[in-house]
Amino acid sequence: MAQRLLLIGALSSLMFACGSDPAPVVTVAPQQVNDYYSGHWRGQARVTSSLPDAPTQMDISATITANDPGHCGAFEYGAIGCSGMWSCSSNFGADTMVLQETVRIGMERCPNGAQVELRATQNPNQLEFHYRNAGIQATGTLERGDI
Repeated sequence: MAQRLLLIGALSSLMFACGSDPAPVVTVAPQQVNDYYSGHWRGQARVTSSLPDAPTQMDISATITANDPGHCGAFEYGAIGCSGMWSCSSNFGADTMVLQETVRIGMERCPNGAQVELRATQNPNQLEFHYRNAGIQATGTLERGDI
């Protein structure tokens, strides 16, 4: 009988001791965000348009930066003569960056408010470029480079 009481007491102590330890604290390292997009980019895009006399291709020069809140890039479509700013609708770590375009120069040649998508590729020095606005679509490739 004494052994049973001793065994019950030992088990009770173990159960109480097991339940009284605080749960271990687990710290998770912050996730590093890949920034595929920051830098200077140049390239060409094929244009399809329902507008008369629209170009069939356009050259693109862009600078993208995460350091300017509200605007994340500047663009120029050289042969068309349009330039302006991009506002980001997605983050720099996304596989596809969605941009809203505001034309500053050349509004008579480029409709304001285009949506641009930049897509990361397997090559960190190359992006896919996709443009949609007012019956105009353009698709091309941008290469990372100097200004």
